[in-house]
Amino acid sequence: MTRWMALDVGSKRCGVAVTDPLKLTSRPLLTFERKSLEEDLERITGLLREYRVERLIVGQPRHLSGRASSIAQAAIPLVTRLRGQGTVRVEWMDERLSTKEAESVMRELGIPPHQRRQKKDEFSAAMILKWYLEERAAPEPKG
Repeated sequence: MTRWMALDVGSKRCGVAVTDPLKLTSRPLLTFERKSLEEDLERITGLLREYRVERLIVGQPRHLSGRASSIAQAAIPLVTRLRGQGTVRVEWMDERLSTKEAESVMRELGIPPHQRRQKKDEFSAAMILKWYLEERAAPEPKG
């Protein structure tokens, strides 16, 4: 069975989350320090193979107004190259407030503050993926 994966790409770090094989739930996987485009691609491509990913969801940083954030520039070259590989379907997903929601979830889970700082990117990726799953499960509006 295949999975879907989400990335929360920043200028320094990248958070990664995956679904279960049935694509019903998301979970934080890991956070890695970004190095170079080539090294980041190699790391992500390895994860895509390891987890048998068929769809990759990338958080699209936006301001609350809806305008694209300058941080989005960090993800564009990565998304372009991943799409160019043609091995998985790559989609953008609005990530507004994902970090705030992730911090709230970690607090509720009792994760200590120092660990929350280390895991916020992977939990943000899990929120992005959760929202993506919920959006896909919602019935189509009628009429």
